[in-house]
Amino acid sequence: MSLKFFSAWLATMLFLVSLEAHATRKTDVVTLYNGDQLTGEIKSLFGSILEFSTSAMGTVRIEWPEIASISSEYRYEVRLSDGERLYGSLDKGEREGQAVLIDPFERHELEWLQVIELRPIQDSFAERLDVYLAAGYSYTKASSVGQLSFNTEVSYEDESSRNLLRARTEITTTKEDDTSATRVDVYRDVWRENRADAFRAIFANYEDNDELELAYRLGAGAGLGRYFIDNHRRRLYGVAGMQVITEKPLDSSDSNADTSTNQDIELLLNVNYAVWQFSTPELNLDLGFTLYPSLTDSGRVRSNANLRLRWELIDDLYWDFTAWSSTDNAAENSGKSRDYSLTTGIGWEY
Repeated sequence: MSLKFFSAWLATMLFLVSLEAHATRKTDVVTLYNGDQLTGEIKSLFGSILEFSTSAMGTVRIEWPEIASISSEYRYEVRLSDGERLYGSLDKGEREGQAVLIDPFERHELEWLQVIELRPIQDSFAERLDVYLAAGYSYTKASSVGQLSFNTEVSYEDESSRNLLRARTEITTTKEDDTSATRVDVYRDVWRENRADAFRAIFANYEDNDELELAYRLGAGAGLGRYFIDNHRRRLYGVAGMQVITEKPLDSSDSNADTSTNQDIELLLNVNYAVWQFSTPELNLDLGFTLYPSLTDSGRVRSNANLRLRWELIDDLYWDFTAWSSTDNAAENSGKSRDYSLTTGIGWEY
């Protein structure tokens, strides 16, 4: 049962460990095109929304096109639309809609549309960590079918890497039987100076699925990836690599007995697309598809597809719709080569 709730447990532990106390500052100045000036602390810029913490109004979200100028004496990491990263303090540009980033060596004049992401370098681990938890439950009285689902996503990004954990588990209860399906994916992408260049990818995964008669599957591998689109509205990237898997099927004649384990080497071909809107209401659509052609078991092909739609109801609370599909043509003899699920519930973001 611990594996079934591994996703929720790990995300909760990361959340508790990451609550670090740190000094606040409220000396950054944001000037809007209507002439209003706000004094506070720049928290982040992403998806064309600047999060700005003030003493009087709390944290406010300002649409990037509404900002005429920014000035701050603190150092920032700035990511541009071409993938380049710069580091330095911010000052007003010569005209509205322009900023100057000052580093120890030179001044960089930046147009607003060039800036995709802005992050204070003094950020603690907690402020770089994004945690998303979602849960759903449904029950149909006529058929006596109940379904409980948990979904988790934990991500952490620094100057040279992006780290991601995704996990889901579902338990379905019927009059005849109880079934479950769990999947946990861990990714680490590492690049040099420019994120737009090819990056190295390391990945591992765990899966079990009663419908596909899979007791468990463990996989680990590495590959190369590339961002094809990476801006303030959309992200598209792909990864090609290789992984080794160890799996144990359930004995179809006895659901409590396991057959021997099997090892396989597979190609991994993955593509991910995400699009978001951070103005009210906040929307986030994330699609992923992975194909696993086997190199050691001729003709075997597996696949895994995921879809997640999040719609913000109130601050940090979301309506969550998740769909996934898992296939394995090597299971065709048992008549169970595909499993899929559609779930909806409530999600919370830290």
